[in-house]
Amino acid sequence: MCVLFTKPPMMTQRFFGPVHRVPAWCAVFSALFVIVLLAAGCAVDQRKEVSQYRQVLDGKNPPALDDSFDDRPLSLEETLLLANRRNEQLSISGENYVQSLIARQRAYAAFLPTISLAPYLTYSEHPLSVTNGTKDLVTNVPVQANGNLFNGFRDIATLEGSGYTVEQRKAQLLDLQATIFLEVAQTYYQVLSSERSVLVLTNSVAVQDATVADEVARERAGVARPLDVAQSEAQAASSRAELISAQQDVTNGRTMLAFLIDAKVDKAVLVDRLDVPTQLMPIDSALATARNTRQDVIAARQGVEAARQTVTSALGEYYPTVSAQLDYYMQKQTPPTASLWDGLLNIYLPIFDSGNIYADVRLAWSQLRVARLNELMTVRQADEAVHTAYDTLQDSRRRIVELMTEVSASRDALVQAQQSYFAGLATNLDVLTAQNSLLTSQLALAAEQFNFKYYYLELLRSMGLLLRPEELIPATMPTTESTSIDVTTPAPMIESTTQPAIAPFVPFETQPTTEPIAPQTMPTTEPTTMPGQ
Repeated sequence: MCVLFTKPPMMTQRFFGPVHRVPAWCAVFSALFVIVLLAAGCAVDQRKEVSQYRQVLDGKNPPALDDSFDDRPLSLEETLLLANRRNEQLSISGENYVQSLIARQRAYAAFLPTISLAPYLTYSEHPLSVTNGTKDLVTNVPVQANGNLFNGFRDIATLEGSGYTVEQRKAQLLDLQATIFLEVAQTYYQVLSSERSVLVLTNSVAVQDATVADEVARERAGVARPLDVAQSEAQAASSRAELISAQQDVTNGRTMLAFLIDAKVDKAVLVDRLDVPTQLMPIDSALATARNTRQDVIAARQGVEAARQTVTSALGEYYPTVSAQLDYYMQKQTPPTASLWDGLLNIYLPIFDSGNIYADVRLAWSQLRVARLNELMTVRQADEAVHTAYDTLQDSRRRIVELMTEVSASRDALVQAQQSYFAGLATNLDVLTAQNSLLTSQLALAAEQFNFKYYYLELLRSMGLLLRPEELIPATMPTTESTSIDVTTPAPMIESTTQPAIAPFVPFETQPTTEPIAPQTMPTTEPTTMPGQ
């Protein structure tokens, strides 16, 4: 509503006629209209807004999830689902996706006319009442309809560009989801690896404490030197220090995991249910899969299309624009009072704008070149990630085979060192060295076995095949995947074949397995034979 204060000349009344005050119904109608607009602006369904990106993150049929982990194991699938549901980074990225939907709706609205009630009042001094200073109002209440008839194809380009931006934001949201999933899986397996190290070190400390007690007894009997006792005590103290560090790693890892999934998991029993296939698709097929399914590559391509529409919109500034305005007067007190409506056709043709349009076009072309370069870089980064993850996974499998051999040989070497020590052919230092070698190899094997699982998930992430939430099946029991250190059966090598064994990714089973790893449980490996036995 606009109020214009003017002072017309003396002869204005002959053209205006009698002046009337604003009718009461007009003021009431205007107030109600404002109230309706305010109510419409506040009536936004927040849950519906949030559900727009939750559907993207959760899928069509998200699995149910129980947040209690006190009396049951916590699988990797449930951990990923919790991160998907509670991680704030995903929600922030989801809101960016919702904002792109709003921008597309705004771009579509540019094709529709706007209708508004625009009453205005003219406050003027009555020409025939100057002597007594009487003043009054002149009221017009038009309903205005404005429409854009032609805008140099810029509206079309903006609408199409907003559609590409929506798909770009969606792909970015899914890419962030995969990144967070991989980070959660890495932390999950770090905790499992640290807990396995705690078990191995606990077993080793028990053996070495027994060794110290045995050496003390042998020294008292006069068959061992004080040096042997000191060496045994030093070795036991070193193992206890490593045990303390491993226990701290477990605490820190569980704290980090709780932060990522926003849940208390300090006492939850983690269950490893991931089964890695023994065969992989050829590297060329893996690269092609990554270029077609990685969400960051898809987002980069959509960004190029959006930038191309920006160029079209900038070029459209050279075209003329045509718009129309139609006013229908519900009340009119300005001449001609008998006319109830009038129209206005606006045509704008740029002739000279000081180079602003040219600058806009140059900027749009530059943004398109940047988007194209970003797409090329993203594709090359995807190729590099696939190559690295592919080779890392196969090398990890080979390391596991060699570490199993090392553990077995170290155990045999310890037995021989102990026998030679009692036969007088070796020293106590030889026994301690063999014990340390066995401990080191066991820790390395435990870490590599869990790293192998993570490397597999990293390969899936690099190919864009990491699991979606609707594919995750929460389970309350472990599967047939054993969590103990197996040093007897070597794992088969990974060889490339023509059959894709990774896509689709279905490693998670639902059958029960052996007991899961629990924090501070009894060691799973047998104690090594102690000197004196």
